[in-house]
Amino acid sequence: MRIFRFQGSLDQSNILDRLTYLGRALNCEPRLGLDLSAVTAIDTAGLAGLVRLLADARRRGGEVLLTGASDAVCRALALARLEPLFPIRKEAA
Repeated sequence: MRIFRFQGSLDQSNILDRLTYLGRALNCEPRLGLDLSAVTAIDTAGLAGLVRLLADARRRGGEVLLTGASDAVCRALALARLEPLFPIRKEAA
């Protein structure tokens, strides 16, 4: 499993670029870890991007594991009721 670390925001201003990058990574390794411990904000576009990435990974027989999810990410996932979709490991990778 490859681990990718993100910081700052995951939002409409940057999610497409990040999804393109992660999509290329899925071609080599269908199991990805996302260290989101330094993510300070996430909007609905960021959440939708995570769901899209997860769907792409699962289609390839893989998975997306969130590691070190920040409070902002955990709150957004809880509010959107997306927690059951994502395995979350509390400690950062």
